[in-house]
Amino acid sequence: MFILGVGVGALAALLLAPKPGEELRSDFAEGVSRGVKHVRRTGKDLRKRARKMVDLPKNRVQAAIELGDKT
Repeated sequence: MFILGVGVGALAALLLAPKPGEELRSDFAEGVSRGVKHVRRTGKDLRKRARKMVDLPKNRVQAAIELGDKT
């Protein structure tokens, strides 16, 4: 939701700023590019966190199974 708000605010600022069309389009394209990069970084971070959350119980179960096999 925060990212959406930032995007809408940036778009409004660009559209209301007194700039020539080409400069406005360039600024808008740069803003979109930064937004896309941010979303990709956030997605990668969330993916890593999710893997850690899945791997922890999986490793614990595997350790319990191995411990059970020893007895």
